[in-house]
Amino acid sequence: MILDHIRNRHLYKGLGGGIRSALDYCADALEAYTASGEFTEGDVEIGGGVIMKTHPVTTHPAEGAAFEAHYKYIDIHFVIWGGERIGYADVKNLTVTEDMPEKDLVLLKGRGDFLTLTPGYFMITFPDDAHSPAAKLGEECETYGKIVAKVPVK
Repeated sequence: MILDHIRNRHLYKGLGGGIRSALDYCADALEAYTASGEFTEGDVEIGGGVIMKTHPVTTHPAEGAAFEAHYKYIDIHFVIWGGERIGYADVKNLTVTEDMPEKDLVLLKGRGDFLTLTPGYFMITFPDDAHSPAAKLGEECETYGKIVAKVPVK
C-alpha cells in the first residue's frame, strides 16, 4: 500500500506505465477541477487496460464495513474534493467472507487501520492490500468526488 500526495507522483514512475498514466490522469483531473469547479463523471479507459472511474461517493460509518481486495487489478483511490477515511489491512490478517474471482473481488472482515484522504492525496492498493473505502470523516455522512483507477496487474 502506498499513500502520498499527487505532487509526488514522479516517485512512483518505476511502478510501471499503467500506474504512471493513472496518476497523471488524476493530477490533470484535480487541476481541471481546481480551475473550473467542474467534476466530470464517468468511466474511461486511458490505455493499457487502465480504467478511470470518476464519480461522487457518499461516505458511511466505518463500523462494520467490509474490506475488499482484488486479484487482477491494482486500485488507485484519489480524492478530487471532500474526503474520506479508507481502511487498510493485509489480506492475511482478515477472514474471507465471500470470494468472487469472476468479479475480481474478495470481501473480507476484520480489523484494519484507517487513513484519511483529502483532495490531492492518493492511495495505491495492491492485490494483498485489503481496503475499505468511503468511511466518513466526521459525524455526518457526506458526498465527495473521487477517482478510482483500475490498473491491470502484469
